[in-house]
Amino acid sequence: MAKPSKDEEEIAVPAPVFSVTAKDDKDKIALPDAHDPVTGHGRWLYEGRLGEGGLATVFRAWDCKGGLGFVAVKVLKKHSKAHARHAFAMHRESQWSLERLHNRADPRYSEEHAKLFARYLEDHTGFVELGPEDFEERRKDFESPSFDWYKQRIDLPIASKPYVVMELVKGETLQVAMPSMSATEKRQVILQCATALEYLERFHMIHRDFRGCNMHLIAREKPNESCQLKILDLGVMISSEAGMEVNCNMAVQAFRRRGETEEKRKRYDWLPWEVRSACDELQGAVKNFEPPGHSFDAFSLGVLILHLLLGKTKARSVLDSLQDHPERTPDGCGIGVPKELLGNLLAEAAKRPRPREVCAQLVPLRLKSPQKEAAVSAEKAEATPAVPSCHTVSHTTTKMEGSSDEEGEMEVVEMDTKKGTETIGQKKDNDTAAKEAAAKEAAAKIAAAKEAAAKVAAAKKAAAKEAAAREAAAKEAAAKEAAAKEAAAKEAAAKEAAAKEAAAKEAAAKEAAAKEAAAKEAAAKEAAKEAATIPKHDVGRRSKSRSRSRNRKESSLERKQRLRRERARHLLPEDPARSQAPEEKAAKRPLAEETAPDADAAGAPAKEARRDVRDVTHVSVLDLLRRQQAVEKEQEEVAEARRKEQRLQAQKQEERRAEEERQKQAQQALQMQAQYQQMQMQMQWAQHAELLQRHLLGAFPGAFPGFPGACGFGTPMTALQAAPSVPAGPVPGVVSKASAPPPKPADAASPAGPAQ
Repeated sequence: MAKPSKDEEEIAVPAPVFSVTAKDDKDKIALPDAHDPVTGHGRWLYEGRLGEGGLATVFRAWDCKGGLGFVAVKVLKKHSKAHARHAFAMHRESQWSLERLHNRADPRYSEEHAKLFARYLEDHTGFVELGPEDFEERRKDFESPSFDWYKQRIDLPIASKPYVVMELVKGETLQVAMPSMSATEKRQVILQCATALEYLERFHMIHRDFRGCNMHLIAREKPNESCQLKILDLGVMISSEAGMEVNCNMAVQAFRRRGETEEKRKRYDWLPWEVRSACDELQGAVKNFEPPGHSFDAFSLGVLILHLLLGKTKARSVLDSLQDHPERTPDGCGIGVPKELLGNLLAEAAKRPRPREVCAQLVPLRLKSPQKEAAVSAEKAEATPAVPSCHTVSHTTTKMEGSSDEEGEMEVVEMDTKKGTETIGQKKDNDTAAKEAAAKEAAAKIAAAKEAAAKVAAAKKAAAKEAAAREAAAKEAAAKEAAAKEAAAKEAAAKEAAAKEAAAKEAAAKEAAAKEAAAKEAAAKEAAKEAATIPKHDVGRRSKSRSRSRNRKESSLERKQRLRRERARHLLPEDPARSQAPEEKAAKRPLAEETAPDADAAGAPAKEARRDVRDVTHVSVLDLLRRQQAVEKEQEEVAEARRKEQRLQAQKQEERRAEEERQKQAQQALQMQAQYQQMQMQMQWAQHAELLQRHLLGAFPGAFPGFPGACGFGTPMTALQAAPSVPAGPVPGVVSKASAPPPKPADAASPAGPAQ
């Protein structure tokens, strides 16, 4: 990083503070990222204020960490309601420079033209972080007519102190330098202004604040150099695209109120006629500019030419009468501006010429200087023959009306034809020279027209490329959006299909469970019905025969199965058919069943069927038992969790009570310690008072006859000793810091006593 020179040595001072809109100290804010030489924090070492406007304050600063050297830091003032809108205006003016005027990647960029504008280096307003990433999309969002800056709140990442960094422009403002400028400098300034407006027209932008206080002369005219102009303040610049001329967004309306008095309104003389009527809140609708887009800045250029020609005060008085009396337009040939050109610049919007037409219509100056006049006169004396006595040439000078400089006088050659006429040979030579001059002028015009046509073609080509790029970007964005929508639709369809499949599986599972339950229930009913249809005497006889056969042949496995079936039969729900009286059952029982043979005599298929029914009944009962056990286990777990939660709550309450008890004990200990320290202080003061009494009685015996003993100082030691004694040692329950013991009483007669 480049270091400052000896004359610009860094001064070790703390970060400065400056006041903004209000006068109280509470409205003072620190400069953003100010460098503190003591701690080394901060980037910008502020050295002084360069200027201040209604929107922001500009400071001169040295970049301590970024390597930019001396820069101009433009800090936004503190505004209550319009803070975000003003921060957006500052963000927009920096982006005009970063994204358009000084962007080398833009096909419309021209280094020669870009030098006419102050370059912005960094943007610290916070709008870049808000998005969208593209500046054009971001600008259209915040400049939309439907966007309300007062209703839609914007929270900036660095909302307290937004700022931008720009190159440090030296020199003086054009407004200050006007009285001391020569005619050549004024013409060069006008030419550079028209060139700058032509560069803005390439990007379809309108400056809208094109006046002398926003321009700097960074170099004045020298023998081998010309003056150089630098244009500042792009804060109210606007795009000339369709719809912006009547956009009601507050960020676009730069001049909505000119002032309450006529004197204040005259200060806005650079505003065109068609915009002035809408610049007051109670007069007309919103009008930011009137097509064509170059007309706004063309009128401002005409007003600037009037200021250069007549001075600010006289130019304003003349300007008021030109709208109704255009014939009163002054002639600006003294600074290279024809009267017709100046009249068209100050006419209605449709008649105002484009910036390149202004450059083409500026006339060259023939200025009178002593060196040039001597050289021209010497050349004429050598090359021109003697003029006859009948012909006289007189050189006179004329001064432009209203011009304040003497160097801008035009040299006018007037031929005095009263005493004679030109000779025939001289007339032929003059005709030849005139033809050559006309041919040169025609060639120059043709070359200028070709150059202008080439520039127009290049601009059109660049615009076509830009439009194609935008169209391609729009198509790509549309394709991406369509792909995203298609992917989202596919994902939604997949989710819907998965949901339908899950619902179908769940319905099938429910249906299968219902069928299984219905089958179990039907089997149980069938078994109960079959058991109810067996005759009572048959059952007894069969049971007896079975018991006899069982006692003879039953194994351990068969016995277990029999016991299991009997237990399941007892657990089955009671069938209504079983609860009927034996008479009803006998009446309902068919006659064929009453006369049926014994069950043992029946065939094997009937036994197998009954065994299957019992097995089904046994399976359903086991399921019921398992479910009952699961329910009991779940209830036990819930009860155990509840008991555990109650134990935890009781433990927390116990801990809370213990903590409160500890806090109470600590407070009591602190109170006892404070009382103990207070009593110790009282004892020490009593000892010091007694020592002082003794010393005074020994040093001045008989000086206090009315006050023997105590000498009138405090309470005697005997009285303090009669007070309740303080227990020695530390207070119980209090841990005190080790401290020095109280001073021992010294002898009053000793020289090292308290008298020292």
